[in-house]
Amino acid sequence: AGVVLANLNCPGQLVISGEEEKIITACDLAKTKGARRALPLPVAGAYHSPLMASAQPKLAAELAAAKISVPAVPVISNVTAQPHSNDIAPKLVEQVCASVLWESSMRHLLAQGYTRFIELGPGTALSGFMKRIDKTATMLNVADAASLETTVKALA
Repeated sequence: AGVVLANLNCPGQLVISGEEEKIITACDLAKTKGARRALPLPVAGAYHSPLMASAQPKLAAELAAAKISVPAVPVISNVTAQPHSNDIAPKLVEQVCASVLWESSMRHLLAQGYTRFIELGPGTALSGFMKRIDKTATMLNVADAASLETTVKALA
């Protein structure tokens, strides 16, 4: 249908990106092929697709002007689902047009022995994705003062 995979979130949950009319065609095609659910998402742009390429040079320039320190812990890039430390800025620029490999990123962390994860911000979509990836993983969420207190207690 002329769209690209934007997010590979978890088993059974993929997001496509592209031009609006092609998204509608792709959703219709997915339904005819047996998808239980396929619907256009109300988003402001064709994120994680080649249609965002014009944003890459601007982001690269801004990141070049920013001081990015080597992190104390490895950062898992959703572009590769692998750890990175000194090439974070290029990976952020690449992510503008690349698919988000969320499931692969989480599977990498699980394979490294991580079993407890904290989702920051409102909502629990990522926690839901993780339940579909590995039901044994512990998910915590920090969205406000009360949930921060609950998370701190769980980590103690």
